[in-house]
This record gives sequence, structure tokens and C-alpha cells, in this order.
Amino acid sequence: MRYGKTLQQAIYPPWRDNYIDYAKLKKILRDDDSAPSSPSTETVGEKWTDEDEGKFVDELVNVQLEKVHAFHKETYEKLRERTAKCEARLDTVAVAEHGVSKQDQAEGGAENGGEEGKSNGEGSGNGNGKKAVPSEDEKKSILTEVLSELDLITKETNELEKYSRINYTGFLKAVKKHDRKRGGSYRVRPLLQVRLAALPFNTEDYSPLLY
Repeated sequence: MRYGKTLQQAIYPPWRDNYIDYAKLKKILRDDDSAPSSPSTETVGEKWTDEDEGKFVDELVNVQLEKVHAFHKETYEKLRERTAKCEARLDTVAVAEHGVSKQDQAEGGAENGGEEGKSNGEGSGNGNGKKAVPSEDEKKSILTEVLSELDLITKETNELEKYSRINYTGFLKAVKKHDRKRGGSYRVRPLLQVRLAALPFNTEDYSPLLY
């Protein structure tokens, strides 16, 4: 199957406008039936100029690649924030069940050596600083809402991973097509590889969002 069709089938509808515009890159490259199949057989009237090359590279690297990178970065950060909020809400349920939060456990472990005297009258769970304990109904509501949100986060994390793969493939396909058809004087693959190596969208670790 051609990449263009594969891309269309892989698109996650809410993010449609943030994928590589592969059709636009092909149009700039003049990749149609009249375009040569190799850089050594350029047809009359189809001369590939410095201006053409500059336009293609600018669209590939400065427009399409930056668009994909920016969207991936923003989406990943939003998913991390949503995951952290879920953990914080679950922590309130843990406090109600066990009387101690993850933060309290961490702080208690750090202060355990020689700090036991502070527990007399200075405990974090006493006085006006005591956190409100949710009722049973509130705990059930929190758990239901958090589980629903985590399902959505998991779905979007999986979609983001697929988004990274399909766009990465698109950039490689675009430069391969360019270098095959217009690579007699210009080769773009080395430039793209340097730029891709500097961007994390295809090497991001998604496990912190899933586990």
C-alpha cells in the first residue's frame, strides 16, 4: 500500500491537522507522472532549481517537521500533567484508607533518623493542617472518574506513539522520494537525519504515562 493511503488510514481524527502534509511535499517535489524516476533522467521543462530545492527543504524541515515536533511535545506534556493529577486524586483515597499519603511516606522516610521527637505534637496529620478525608461515596466517585480518565490517557498515549511512527515514516519516505528524483545535485537525507536525531518525538519513552 502506498504511504499516502497508509497515512490517511492511520490518522487519529482529533489530531488530523497536525500530521505531516505528505501530499503537499509531493506537490512541491512535482512527484507525478511527468516527473523523472531518477535524478539522471530529468525531463525538459522539469529542471529542478535552487529555488525549488529551497522551497522543498523549508517545507520539509521548517514547516512539517517543526509542526509534528511541536504537537508531539505539547501533547506529551499534557498527558503527563493529566497523569500526575490522577495520581494526586488517588493519593487522597489512599490517605483515607491508610492514613498516609505517598508524599508523607517520602518525607517520613527522609526524616526518620533522629527526628522521632518531632512526632510529639508536630505530626503532619494533626491540628488545623489535617487534610479532609473523603466519604465512602466521594471515594467511589473519585475512583470512577480517575479510572475513566486513565482509560482516556492510555488511549491517547497509544495514539501518540502511533502518531510518532507514522510521521517519522513519512519524513523518511519524502526524502527518499526527493533523493531518488532530484538527488543528482541535492541530497536531503543527511540533513533530515541530523534534525530527526535532535528531536525526541520518535524516541520518546511512553512508559511513564502507562505504568
